[in-house]
Amino acid sequence: MENLRAGSEQSEEVVRGDPLATAGEAGATPCASRPSRRRPIVTLLTDFGQGDPFVGIMKGVILSRCPAVAIVDLCHEVPPQHILAGAFLLHTATPFFPPGTIHVAVVDPGVGSSRRALAARLGGQVFVAPDNGLLSYALEGAPVETVRVITARNLCLPEVSATFHGRDVFASVAGYLAGGLPLEQVGPELADPVRLPIPRPRVEAGVRATGEVLWIDRFGNCITTISQHALGLLLAGAQGEARVFVRDRPVGSVLTYFAEARRGEPGALIGSTGHLELYMAQGNLAAAWGIAPGDPVVVVPASQSPTSPGGG
Repeated sequence: MENLRAGSEQSEEVVRGDPLATAGEAGATPCASRPSRRRPIVTLLTDFGQGDPFVGIMKGVILSRCPAVAIVDLCHEVPPQHILAGAFLLHTATPFFPPGTIHVAVVDPGVGSSRRALAARLGGQVFVAPDNGLLSYALEGAPVETVRVITARNLCLPEVSATFHGRDVFASVAGYLAGGLPLEQVGPELADPVRLPIPRPRVEAGVRATGEVLWIDRFGNCITTISQHALGLLLAGAQGEARVFVRDRPVGSVLTYFAEARRGEPGALIGSTGHLELYMAQGNLAAAWGIAPGDPVVVVPASQSPTSPGGG
């Protein structure tokens, strides 16, 4: 990883005896002596799944740097290499953590290349991730305090592999940050982190709102890009007075809770993310209807057309 500075000769001597030890230990605040009113928290979001030891290895590195840390698994089932999905899931989870939480996100198809590694403080929370757009939602949704490129080689593992920066870079740096290392010590500020285009709904007030399926959860519920705010603009506050279509197939009206639809029937509601969510009561809508991320979703006022989003 070319943008990481090499450690000192002393660190290389230590490395031969301990694969986790680096010169960073001399500069970082040991976790045991970290002045804090509460236990440090590190969250993990990856596309690693649970069938391999990768997540556990990352936790081991973090705990080696800061044994007192509380580690929270956000999600390890992000679709492989699906950066935007990971960015969205990170965005939906991080607001519920206390200030100072360190969020480590690894969905990294460019691992081993010249892509940069980032550490950022956004809205009072810290993010450690590859610079590939994984922080796109976070950068937009919270005040940007500082974004830095990780260049301090002594904060990483002694040998940085070309395939596992989650272990060698991100987990190690997160462990030191949890132990009290100032974020400013990871490297210089960055003005141009990668930002992916965020899918947004198109709203014609009183006519239609158009979006797409963004994420499908394990229940087969389809979370869309159409937010509660967008529905409000469409309907001018007429709660529930709308019909929803996915790929031109009618889903039904916007309901309030899941059980309003009868078993096996489709429905739509505003889910916990604040977005329009399509579902099948006690069933799996995505599997039953063959819905996939990217499929078009249209919402129209109920008075416009009872059968088709193209009606007028």
